[in-house]
Amino acid sequence: MTVPPRTLRSLRIAARVELISLIVLFANLATANLKPIASLMGPIHGCAYLFVLGSTWRLGHAAMKTKATAVIPGIGGLLVLRQLGRASDLERRGGNAVPS
Repeated sequence: MTVPPRTLRSLRIAARVELISLIVLFANLATANLKPIASLMGPIHGCAYLFVLGSTWRLGHAAMKTKATAVIPGIGGLLVLRQLGRASDLERRGGNAVPS
């Protein structure tokens, strides 16, 4: 399961932005609950989340379990990257990639 490096890079960036924006949103909610922070970070988180979903679902060769993992808010993108990394490591070692 070879994924183009450009796709992996953009998915990696979007997954990190999604997680960081969710952490900022929760920290804001737990502390000052400032509306400008929520107004800024909410759309950023939403766009990053949708980008992770779209990027993962566009990987035609990815297993359904991998695609379903992307739906988890915050960490779904990072888990998808981990699953893709494991599958490509297995391919490099010469084993058969078991769909995850």
